[in-house]
Amino acid sequence: MLRRSLILAACLLLSTFLTAQCAQDHRDNKNGGVLIKDFTISGTQALSSTELDRITGSLIGSCFNDDSEELTERIRALFQDRGYFAAEYKSVRLKPLDPLGDPKPVLIEAEIAEGVRYKLGTITFLQNHALSSEKLRDAFPLKTGDLFERDKVAGGLGKLRKLYGAEGYLDLTGIPETEFASNGTASLKITVDEGPQYHMGKLDILAGRELAFRLRSKWKLDEGAVYDLSYMDRFAKENRDLLPSDSDLDVERIVDCPERLVDLKLVIARQTEDDNAVRLDQKYIPCEPSDKDKQK
Repeated sequence: MLRRSLILAACLLLSTFLTAQCAQDHRDNKNGGVLIKDFTISGTQALSSTELDRITGSLIGSCFNDDSEELTERIRALFQDRGYFAAEYKSVRLKPLDPLGDPKPVLIEAEIAEGVRYKLGTITFLQNHALSSEKLRDAFPLKTGDLFERDKVAGGLGKLRKLYGAEGYLDLTGIPETEFASNGTASLKITVDEGPQYHMGKLDILAGRELAFRLRSKWKLDEGAVYDLSYMDRFAKENRDLLPSDSDLDVERIVDCPERLVDLKLVIARQTEDDNAVRLDQKYIPCEPSDKDKQK
């Protein structure tokens, strides 16, 4: 009985130790999953040992769901971040090192042929009206001839959303389509759905009379003006000193698509652990479907 108790105690200590080793935790369930203790890649031809170390090192020490398909997709993203969009993933195996561990420590063994490393050819924008193609192109971190890296494409799409958000287009979607050529270039076509342009609606400030007056006097986005999605964060940073030291700013935002308006309510609330935070609660009122959509 004593021996069994000692074994159980040792297992609990081991589990606690292993859980603490998650450099990054991507698990849906924190009471399970796998901890990547080692990661080896074979089958590549052009990748240097330094590049391979960077790929494997980005996963070692982190925790994930116990799902080989999900891990394969994460590995695919790491190769695409380096321009390898034609890589062939011949096998990805998870080898348990301790089946009783929680999370379970594993070794990943992957056989991958990296294939062609693509560089950017052209970027073309379609159906954009509010902003010019030149302005959208300048926002992308990728230049012609650069390695075609997945994360930089994602970063460019994020910058497009910021550009359009500053002009009141809050519903923007950009749909990328990639064409890979035999000369090792990748061309990107981005179809832009701008959506409606929003304007500033009503501003309510729930605070003491004096503080509410001071905050309102600092507010520069007039009712009826084109709504700038980035303005709220700038306003909060510039006027943080006006708030009591133990308070934060909560923002209730109502995005009214039929009226093309954004109403804001600023609430002075007790500070949380996340100092100087702007907590956002958003409600979206969708547009009614058009007559054309109803006929479909």
